[in-house]
Amino acid sequence: MSPSQNKAPVYFNDFEEQITAWPKPIVLTHLGGDTFFTLIQHPHCIEARWSGHITADDVITASKVYLSVLQKCHTPRLYNDKTGATGDWQEANDWLEFEWMPKAVQAGLRCLAHVYSDNMFSRLSARDLYARLTPNLQMQNFHNQEEAWEWLKGCVMKQVSGRNPRTEAS
Repeated sequence: MSPSQNKAPVYFNDFEEQITAWPKPIVLTHLGGDTFFTLIQHPHCIEARWSGHITADDVITASKVYLSVLQKCHTPRLYNDKTGATGDWQEANDWLEFEWMPKAVQAGLRCLAHVYSDNMFSRLSARDLYARLTPNLQMQNFHNQEEAWEWLKGCVMKQVSGRNPRTEAS
């Protein structure tokens, strides 16, 4: 039995109260109480800070919460910091590519700075995601938090189509 089967699923609706209170930081926790995701508003971007062991289910839940916030505030830049996280979340990448990304682009996301975790499995998941999202979104992966912040601050908003060339017929 996988770890995600050992716990009750976390439902997006469990966080409606926190989403309504935005721009107050949003903190998502597992049933045991450990924080796995924090969403913070900054003047030029939204910061997504990950911590602990994360799964594909965690990534999908947090991405739904972020999307709901993005649809309210239309902040075009996302700083996605996974330095404090471990785990293989690659199973979420199909959902992120085909479900989340088009909606995020439609809601105004244009630039995504992703800071790698030191965890090999998390890095592999991030590299796979980069290949999937960059046709429609300006995204860069970083080993250094300061470089990611600087790139994100200077990221020029380009018009993007929100379409996925991998799913279109040639």
